[in-house]
Amino acid sequence: MRLHDFHVASLTGVYPLAALLLAPLWGWLADRMDYRILLRTALVALAFATAPVGAVPLPALYLLRALAGMAAAAIIPLALLSASFAVPERGEQAKRFTWLTGFVFLGDMIGPLLAEGSAAVTPGAPLLMVALGIAGVAILLCFAHLPPRCVACSEIRHPQSSSRPAISMLLLIAVVGGGGLAAMHVALLIPRSTAAPDRQTIAWMLSLCGFAMLAAQLFLARVTWLVTSPKRLAGITLALLASSLFLYSLNLATLPLAGTIFVAGWSSASLRLITSFWIGGNTAPSGSRLGLQHAAASIGQALAPLAFALASPQYQPVILWSIGSLALLLLLALPLVWRGATTEQ
Repeated sequence: MRLHDFHVASLTGVYPLAALLLAPLWGWLADRMDYRILLRTALVALAFATAPVGAVPLPALYLLRALAGMAAAAIIPLALLSASFAVPERGEQAKRFTWLTGFVFLGDMIGPLLAEGSAAVTPGAPLLMVALGIAGVAILLCFAHLPPRCVACSEIRHPQSSSRPAISMLLLIAVVGGGGLAAMHVALLIPRSTAAPDRQTIAWMLSLCGFAMLAAQLFLARVTWLVTSPKRLAGITLALLASSLFLYSLNLATLPLAGTIFVAGWSSASLRLITSFWIGGNTAPSGSRLGLQHAAASIGQALAPLAFALASPQYQPVILWSIGSLALLLLLALPLVWRGATTEQ
């Protein structure tokens, strides 16, 4: 069982670790060549990395997870870069960032359930149907009209540009937001008692988390806080994330556990949107900055599972408490560091 837990945590961490290493490179390349080619190629690579999962030995599974992380490191930042190129107006950019991020989390919501359905259809290759769906999206994207590089974007300078200390703060928030949710997911996958949820219940819990992440985007698409009050929004969501991490370590019953996971998904998704929007497009749209933000989010997503893999079971709740405490520290430092970046009075 201890070896099983180690591989569950390690396989969870390999994916964001690969994204951490490759996201800055993809962003750098996107600033120097046609980003649309990179985006379509990454989707094809993700399909090939997903199809054999479950039908290969353990070493090959690690390799496939790494390849999938490399592909995701291009797909998410470059999709957001496309939104930045489409419109120069800040409010419209915020809407497009929100909807695109919402579709990322729609995948988090239905992904575990699609995997269960795919495993029922092709048990020998349990993710084959999911891979075919990804390949279908890649084919459709070849015929979709994506905005070319915005010629006028180099001249755009928004008056609400973030300072360098503010960007550093946003990168730390991205690390904590991704790490907190990843730690909670790994804790859910590693049984803590004989009354731990079964696989189907875990799949529903993960889908509930994805629903919360999607719901956060739908909510933020209806309000203007992302543009007008991002510091306040970041503070609220940091507090929510810290609270959910502290509560999760208390071995809650199923219903309170579901509520805690919902809050964690909501807050982590909001923090991801805030950091990507204010890091990636607050001046001229930049693939490099979006790649850096994705790498920062991947740091937490990689380190939290690896910490669970290396820590003894009795010390695993300490990981949740540590990330929650760091979220509170960032909450206290936020008003001091992120100055002059918003229209907040």
